[in-house]
Amino acid sequence: MKLPLRIALFGTVAVAVPAQGQNKQDSTARRIEPITVRGARAPSVTGGATAVTIRADSLPVPLLPAPSVADVLRQTAFVLVRQNSRGEMELGIRGSDSRQAAVMLDGLPLSVGWDSRTDPSLIPSTGVQQMTVVRGLGSLLSGANTLGGVIRMELNTPVTSGRALSLGTGFDQFSSRVLSATGAAPFAVGGGTVSVRAGVTNRERDGFALPGGSPGNGVSGGSIDGGSTRNDKLRTNTDLAQTDGFVAARYDHRTGAFVGVTATAYDAERGVAPEQHITAPRFWRYPSQARTLGIVSAGTGRQRTPLGRGSLEMSVGQTTQRLEIESYTNRSYSTVSTREKGREHNSMLRVQGMHTLPRNAQIRVGATATNVAYDETLDAQLATARPTRYEQELQSVGAELEKPIFGRALLTGGFVHDVARTPKTGGRTSLGTLEKSGWRLGTTFMAREGVRLHASLSERARFAALRELYSGALNRFDPNPDLRPENLLAMETGITLDGGVFAQHGIQLQAAVFRHRLDDAVVRITLPNRLFRRINRDEIRSAGLELLGTWSPSALRGASLTADATLQSIRVYDRTITNNSNNERRAEHNPERRANLALLSPVIGGFRATAMARHVGTQYCQHPDLGRLVELNEQTTADAAVTRSFGLRSRGLLQRLSALVAIDNVGNRTVYDQCGLPQPGRTLRFGLTLG
Repeated sequence: MKLPLRIALFGTVAVAVPAQGQNKQDSTARRIEPITVRGARAPSVTGGATAVTIRADSLPVPLLPAPSVADVLRQTAFVLVRQNSRGEMELGIRGSDSRQAAVMLDGLPLSVGWDSRTDPSLIPSTGVQQMTVVRGLGSLLSGANTLGGVIRMELNTPVTSGRALSLGTGFDQFSSRVLSATGAAPFAVGGGTVSVRAGVTNRERDGFALPGGSPGNGVSGGSIDGGSTRNDKLRTNTDLAQTDGFVAARYDHRTGAFVGVTATAYDAERGVAPEQHITAPRFWRYPSQARTLGIVSAGTGRQRTPLGRGSLEMSVGQTTQRLEIESYTNRSYSTVSTREKGREHNSMLRVQGMHTLPRNAQIRVGATATNVAYDETLDAQLATARPTRYEQELQSVGAELEKPIFGRALLTGGFVHDVARTPKTGGRTSLGTLEKSGWRLGTTFMAREGVRLHASLSERARFAALRELYSGALNRFDPNPDLRPENLLAMETGITLDGGVFAQHGIQLQAAVFRHRLDDAVVRITLPNRLFRRINRDEIRSAGLELLGTWSPSALRGASLTADATLQSIRVYDRTITNNSNNERRAEHNPERRANLALLSPVIGGFRATAMARHVGTQYCQHPDLGRLVELNEQTTADAAVTRSFGLRSRGLLQRLSALVAIDNVGNRTVYDQCGLPQPGRTLRFGLTLG
């Protein structure tokens, strides 16, 4: 099924801050070298673990052209990606809830909205130059509700390598297919360069492969998925048809100033896999999901001022989203029982400034304001076309000071104040005005060449999303407009070994220890009438160890070995229970052990092989039919791929052809994202990219 592509342009403005390395007055203490992770640069975070920077074209196991952001992040160290019962993909970092992590595109948050999160399975990576994952609260200037980390995507960047054109296609043995085209060109104008990028992708999928083993493992009580109505080897109702595209233009002046315009859009139709472990799962479909996003950017770069050097950054953006949900009576998906339509308008403003201070210090200030307007139309309102309007306003103002000390260390401290209002609540109780303040202290110390230590302590709050407060989710939830903000106290320390003797041997190592305490945690309970309800009840304590290592000796001609592991303990304490012996339980949907091992071979005869093993430890979920936590067994899966590149011409466009053959889930193991929702089974993929 082919869907129309809708691209709309909206106005926004932004100013970029050049990298610290461009400031010739920086002290030695400020030149903290980044660590290289999986072949990509990873920028430093003062007082925090090194951020992980990745590119869709340099993953451990290559994907088909223009994969979704969810597929890219599944191969990324320390990021948990899982599917929920609504068919959405959720992100978690260090045991955080998906609403505690921010997803940003060109500096503007995509995770602001009706549900305060974004579905990465619908975010295309078409045109995205790189993604950066910052674990924990690396900065206070990323906007309200940013607690668990930030995933930044950069699309509108300067074109530095001349004109480029890339055409890609791919398919699997179940006839899923993708077609993608992107192009870029620079033009010299005045004292600078205009960069133009554009791209479009269409993807269609009949469904995900059913995994082997027992789908009811550890979650008895539901029915086994017997396959879709089209193909008994595919999971029921997991089809997808999506078209997306983008246009971006940017002018960069030789002084560092720039101005840019970006527009992105997608339009999709998809099914929602029914949960296998319960007797009454959701039988949902999304007949339409669409979003347009517009950004205009402009900036001064770092300039001299009477007091030193400084820069200013301002971003304004607008998104429009359209959503339709159909709920069916049974798994035949022939009779619609209820419908819901939603239309969302989000406006965003972000301002950031930086200025140097005496003794090589610098101050950064930032302010963010967002407005979310959501129109909900349920079955009873469809005939009258009178939707229920909900609105939420979020503001955040903060400042951070960074200063080198003792010649080898950086010290940073900051303060932020966040405000939330719900001026329109569909006739339900309004939150009024809620205000919370946060802070962060951090330090990074260069103990010796190639040895970097870091530590930080921070506290910040998250306000409940409109959906958490007011949504009934087609009669599955009892709304609770009295939810209080969650409050997170976080501590982190770690060490990074790179540079010096480690770099000489192609070795990079990192270890980070973290400890979190989340108060007034929003949890889901089951009422006597079997409806769910969200309440503030629990305290969640988590502690963990993150390990990362790469080995890429020059003698092996491009071969590398990369490993990462997350070991964490997450406990939930019910504050309404006074008996301490019954007051501790496991967290849902959070494996306490996760690990990846990736091997990249050298190029031999033009071929390169890659393999990746992924381990997911034991996890737990609340079974609504059984009324208790159930355990999901640990599993290990493996993916493998072989690529081959062919030179076609020595100059001009379309110089090389790259071919891909890959197998996902080689052992066809059953690995659950959460109860009743397994990941796809064994899938054979083929891809071609001409560029």
